[in-house]
Amino acid sequence: MRPLSASELIEVWERGVGQSSVERAITLLSACAGEPVEGLWALSIGQRDARLATIYERLFGETLDAFAECPQCAERLEYSMSARVLDLTATADRNVEDLALVCGEISLRLCLPNSLDLSAAAACDTVAAARTLLARRCIVQAEEGGNAVPVPTLPDSLVDRIATRLKEADPQAETLINLTCAVCRHQWQVVLDIERFLWVRLAALAKRLLREVHILARAYGWREADILALSAVRRQFYLEMAGA
Repeated sequence: MRPLSASELIEVWERGVGQSSVERAITLLSACAGEPVEGLWALSIGQRDARLATIYERLFGETLDAFAECPQCAERLEYSMSARVLDLTATADRNVEDLALVCGEISLRLCLPNSLDLSAAAACDTVAAARTLLARRCIVQAEEGGNAVPVPTLPDSLVDRIATRLKEADPQAETLINLTCAVCRHQWQVVLDIERFLWVRLAALAKRLLREVHILARAYGWREADILALSAVRRQFYLEMAGA
């Protein structure tokens, strides 16, 4: 993972503004990893999110600060966790194309869902439809009694079994955080959305940089590229001199 310059960070933010969360995840990875985009789309969700966590840690440190609202009493809860709950080493060596599942007479060969699958599922009208589509997209081969079975003809009752098998194979695809309300003691879980954490912090940093460009351009007449090329220390010194 390579560090982003100030101008590169703003370019990544600008590209991501109009993108979906799935597209933004790939944009962020591509900018920092320097790998072909096609390969990044093919990463399992656990592998993708672990890499996003690595980017977050290198840009902003290990701590993730968040808040949630208690579903029982609506109390606002602030909490922190470590980005290292998503461990790249836990998913890096997994075989994502050779998962077997036997359901009665039906034998399935599965692959882990990737960002392309999530993007397709996001276009569904309901959660149930998205879940079914995602499960079916992860079926590489289906057989019954030694004969191939077309995926569209498989019963929807297999969806839960497929989802369980995929979660076992890529547990970091959905990291759940246990929370307890300090007021009513209600306990619940929230999903750790590392892309959202990273995007919020990166967007805030990009906007701060643009405000600094605005102040220094007005004060000294410098070009945006020249201002962003300054080190953070020198830029801050000029901001102080400009009275900001």
